Amino acid sequence: MKRSCIALAAFALSLSAPAIAQPVKVFVLAGQSNMVGYGVGRQLPVELQSQPDVWYDHYNPDAREGGPYAAATSADWGPLEPKGEARRYGPEITFGRAIAAAYPEDRIAIVKMAQGGTNLVDHWGRGLAPDPEVLYKSQLYHALLGRLDSATYEGDRALRYPEEVTRLDGALARIESEGHPYEIAALVWMQGENEAGWSAAFSYGDTLRGFIAAIRADLGVPGLPVVLGRVSDNLYPANGGPIAAGKEANIDAVRAAQVTVAEEDPRVAWVDTDDFTARSPDDAYHFDSAAYQLLGDRFAEAYIALVREEGSSTASSASSAGSAAAAGGGATGGGATGGGATAVSSGSTAAAGGAASEGEGGSGATAVSSGSAAATGSAEAAASSGGVAPGSAGGCGCRIAAGQGPGAAAALALVALAGLRRRSRGHGKG
Repeated sequence: MKRSCIALAAFALSLSAPAIAQPVKVFVLAGQSNMVGYGVGRQLPVELQSQPDVWYDHYNPDAREGGPYAAATSADWGPLEPKGEARRYGPEITFGRAIAAAYPEDRIAIVKMAQGGTNLVDHWGRGLAPDPEVLYKSQLYHALLGRLDSATYEGDRALRYPEEVTRLDGALARIESEGHPYEIAALVWMQGENEAGWSAAFSYGDTLRGFIAAIRADLGVPGLPVVLGRVSDNLYPANGGPIAAGKEANIDAVRAAQVTVAEEDPRVAWVDTDDFTARSPDDAYHFDSAAYQLLGDRFAEAYIALVREEGSSTASSASSAGSAAAAGGGATGGGATGGGATAVSSGSTAAAGGAASEGEGGSGATAVSSGSAAATGSAEAAASSGGVAPGSAGGCGCRIAAGQGPGAAAALALVALAGLRRRSRGHGKG
């Protein structure tokens, strides 16, 4: 309790300090349950228990119905720390620490909104109607962006939860109210297991491109860096996971789409979670605490490598919530990515395998080791070195491979998938 009070006092002083010279770097973290995270906060080292130098604003739509994450919802910016009565955390806990270390002259802020068992088709797309079967998972795009969302919600698309407290627009307004300029630095997205369990897997690439384009348009940041977590191969039936035999092709499609989207766009990277340990033998959808910490490090390394390769340490952005909202519009649904990238990739050649979930489950993904193959097993694709950010062991590699067109990326993905999707990693699960 004493440590918590000291951390809160330090945070209050940092928030009320005079405006800093550099903008606040705002990172948006979103997705499904592995972005929510099942890390055990009470077991964290002291330096990660509460981080007042990193601002944090958190929301889980489970709170809409008074669920177990209701107490984890923020009313304002606070120190980065595990949230709720259970003191759980996801990749944000080490992502924030690593980014703060990489940008010591900047203030780092994280807005996180994630909900387990959600998909882009029914829940995260811009302008969607409420999901009649699972209302509390409805209209998550608006729940994340608030007034920055350019869609119109009328008639059967009327907002189901119009008065939610924590949204990106409100978080940015609170930064401005303290006299701080800001920049929206990146979107970190960890999702896809849901689609991998049904036919939406085969259009996941187009859906993801449309989602990224919509986010960039509504935030007024056409080159917004995006870091994707590729769904894990923990869930393959051959690896002891819970996904039914016969759906391997669905899982393959989502994993390949995530890699291909990154290969096509120079402002998108992907990271790997295939080496992560499952939370328990009975829960291969989620990771253990150590894996969430490693995932946060990998996301940070991928972002740093991405912006350094592009010759910039920051992403351009609107200077206020109002101007970002005015820049709305843009593509909805499938379509071209906002970065205008061709033949550039982050994350090396495509790997196979992957994990999907029809319900809960969120997953992360691919930090390809520097200079290593993107996949292991019977079909390995050699990755050339270059563009690797320094950082923790097991780093993401995240190379920027110029000269590969989208067709080549897709072909590499299919080759790798063919050899890997049914590989067994030699250890029994659940």
